[in-house]
Amino acid sequence: MNTRRALCRCIGIGTAFALTIGVGAYGAMTGDPAVVSCDIVASMRPFPPEAKAAVDALFAFAADSGTPFTPDKAKPLVDFVRSASVTDSGWELPERDGAEGAAYVVKIGVPLAQYLNLNFNPGIPDYAVFPASLRYSACLDSNEMRRAYACIETGPTGTQAYASARLTGMEEITPNPESGSYFSYTNSRVFLRCKVEDRDVLFSCSETAAPSTYSLRGVPIGPPGEALFYYSEKPGLNLRGMTWMLSQIKRSTTLSVYVALSSNETAVTTFAWLKAGWKGINVTRSSHILNSQINTLDFSRRIAQDPRVSAPQLAAIVDTVNGLLPAAIDADYEKYLAYVRRWRDNGGKGGGTDSLLQDLYDAKTTQSIPLSYRRALVVQERVRALMGSSTWSAGADGAVLAQQ
Repeated sequence: MNTRRALCRCIGIGTAFALTIGVGAYGAMTGDPAVVSCDIVASMRPFPPEAKAAVDALFAFAADSGTPFTPDKAKPLVDFVRSASVTDSGWELPERDGAEGAAYVVKIGVPLAQYLNLNFNPGIPDYAVFPASLRYSACLDSNEMRRAYACIETGPTGTQAYASARLTGMEEITPNPESGSYFSYTNSRVFLRCKVEDRDVLFSCSETAAPSTYSLRGVPIGPPGEALFYYSEKPGLNLRGMTWMLSQIKRSTTLSVYVALSSNETAVTTFAWLKAGWKGINVTRSSHILNSQINTLDFSRRIAQDPRVSAPQLAAIVDTVNGLLPAAIDADYEKYLAYVRRWRDNGGKGGGTDSLLQDLYDAKTTQSIPLSYRRALVVQERVRALMGSSTWSAGADGAVLAQQ
């Protein structure tokens, strides 16, 4: 394994699926898909009780690996995912530890192995494939990471019924389009790969290890649907009359399920519960969570299904960016800042983004952003360029700037 690659990588996305505080505003960031999003939220269905026991069994195993577990316990859950993936669907979950929850089920038009290699690859950081929800991510224990990769890549061998591993990592999410809030947190994640009635399945159970940082303020910028943001580093929220409010994630619990449907299709489902708000008041509702899940998985699906994208190509982009001298990264970062200023002065049409940027943009603060976060920004833009949708790296004539 390439150590330099591995240390920048935290396997998968654990908590960011759930991190939406305030009324869901997926349409504010993605334009036309908002109609589909609203339809899905409006048609949320109750989660079937026969699958709840399987969810509980997985979380019990994640909490204590000594808890007895056999793959057949997960069959009702896998059956639910398979049937629900016929069409993109949203589900309202029973409360868990006092938190409302939601599930989102999608079908990805690639084989399971291809999807897992793209999402759980030592050379590809999470923020490269989840740009709509992650600003940055990093593993906190390289030994845990190696064991987790072995679990995901190899799965059970010999007489094993399943393979499992635990991983601890940190993540910082992107701003919620309405409230502007973004947070950093640490989470603990357990992977379990097995066969459920000869069907290949990966489960991932994740929970925050402690409350998050307090909310900082940011805003989406650029073309709708391209997951580009400005991060002000200023505390509070963007909500009128509540900019002073410091919200916080108290607890977030997520279960992700990846099921091989056929030789070229994969069902992906996220279950998420969230306690977040102000002074112990949980303001998060299942519809808010679902909007975040839709945003995250729909963009991830775009990347996975794009014929121009492959795991080796994304890993090569990351390698190239990691190999750039700080001066080169800073030069790209200045192009990003120039783009933000142009958006502030001339863009943000229809959503008030330009007026928010007038308040949020601070030249001094932009220079304090860590180099690792600047590299992540460049990686995300080069993935957009690979897909033919560059934003700040396009010249005045729309031509993409040199990628090497």
